Amino acid sequence: MKTKLLLALSLLFMMFATSCNFTENITINEDGSGVMSVEMDGSELMQMAGEELAKEKQEKIDSTIVFREIFKEYKDSIAALPEEQRDILRRFEKMEMNMLMDTETREMNIGLKMKFEKASELSDMMKSFSDLRKLQGSDSGRTQPDLGFDNENSRTDYFYDGKKFKKTVVVESVEEKDDSDKKEDMYKDMFASSSYTLNYKFPEKIKSVSDKRAVVGEDKKTLTLKYSLSDYMDNPEKMSIEVEFE
Repeated sequence: MKTKLLLALSLLFMMFATSCNFTENITINEDGSGVMSVEMDGSELMQMAGEELAKEKQEKIDSTIVFREIFKEYKDSIAALPEEQRDILRRFEKMEMNMLMDTETREMNIGLKMKFEKASELSDMMKSFSDLRKLQGSDSGRTQPDLGFDNENSRTDYFYDGKKFKKTVVVESVEEKDDSDKKEDMYKDMFASSSYTLNYKFPEKIKSVSDKRAVVGEDKKTLTLKYSLSDYMDNPEKMSIEVEFE
């Protein structure tokens, strides 16, 4: 495939295979529509690898990739892919990606954003992350780590009706453990310093939050909740949250 498409896919793969900090942002409007974005801050990674990249004279990258336009431009290349891979890629058509990588300032930030008409559409976005990670694993021949937000053995559903907001993570299956699970310990070490933060903004005032660690803003319309990825890799359902409004 062409350079732009390869770059877009490489950046998506990078989001789920590096030890970085993630932020899930959701803004919901009064009619239930809104915007969701998942951002990856790879600054710590750049602190370690930035010097080597600088030696290679890696140019600064600061761009926005609109997947619908990329897929349209390279439709022939995508048509040549197996059907399963095409189906996974189609789910990203509504999304766009922002990328900043600067070896001089040691910055690396990747953001994936999607507009939605109703909160239930976000379930498909999260499934896309999981399927993309499995696609990467099949291409490379390696098993990728299960993160709390894209665990292949779980499903993430979203619900909003003006009275309540729910993010529900349901474990669908649990595989028997074997010697290969030593890989999980390796991934846990890799993600030991990684975090996953929720930043939610609602049109109504918040009355209560199921997770008491959540920090509610002064206007009572925003909340922030930070998780440690290593703590939740084995228990993705702990990333469920329910918000009731006044």
